Amino acid sequence: MVTFAVAVLVLAATPGPALLSIVAVGSAFGFKQGTRYVIGTIAGANIVILMVIGGFAALLTNFPSLRVILAGFSLCYLIYIAWQIAIASNALNDNKTVKTIGLIDGIFIQLLNPKAYAVALALFFGFPLFYQSFAIETLTKLLIVNGIFIPAYMFWLLLGTKLRKLNLSLRLRRIVNRLLALLMLLAVAFSSASIILSM
Repeated sequence: MVTFAVAVLVLAATPGPALLSIVAVGSAFGFKQGTRYVIGTIAGANIVILMVIGGFAALLTNFPSLRVILAGFSLCYLIYIAWQIAIASNALNDNKTVKTIGLIDGIFIQLLNPKAYAVALALFFGFPLFYQSFAIETLTKLLIVNGIFIPAYMFWLLLGTKLRKLNLSLRLRRIVNRLLALLMLLAVAFSSASIILSM
């Protein structure tokens, strides 16, 4: 069980598209809006886990074209999220309307995140804890995962909100938001490429 918890902790600390987006949302939109987004990412991660347990990972394995489609949707959606983050400083400063990122976006970023499926598959099928009961094992793992992911995701959000509170000039805020948006895109491109190349 300790090995499983350490694996979850390492995964919660490794920046991927979802974690980078949490930092970026905190930086661009603040703690309140970021908290809604984090709740969505946690809900989305749990939905992905349940989908993987329910056999969706096997479907992706048996139909490689579905992995390509998922990677394509993921890239498109993350471009949208990255754009909203990149323009947030401009729009908020110029009193323009900008779509804030929230709960539904957090759910979708996990559903369209190739890394989320790989992580769920590795955690829920790679670390047997209770051979006698799949239900007890699954429940135990869900408790451990959420017990680590929730504070870890909140840490990433606080990091983003700290960036926001640095009172950077408008120019520097734009640079930070655009850099975070670019890092998100690079993370999803890397995840998508690794999925496509593994076919």
